Amino acid sequence: MENDIERIEVKISYLEAGQEELNEVIIRQQKEIDQLNYLVEKLTEKLKSLIEEVGTPNRPSTRPPHY
Repeated sequence: MENDIERIEVKISYLEAGQEELNEVIIRQQKEIDQLNYLVEKLTEKLKSLIEEVGTPNRPSTRPPHY
């Protein structure tokens, strides 16, 4: 009986360590996702600005040519 309890305690210890490791990975990945979302927003804003400045084949530039 004592061996069974000791084995269970060892398994619980490994499971807790694995859970903590997975939690750290999730936290790191969420930080990366947040950073990537921020960069996508900035790039989207920049792209919109460039499209307005240069125009598209269907829509000419909003700025006069002398700018």
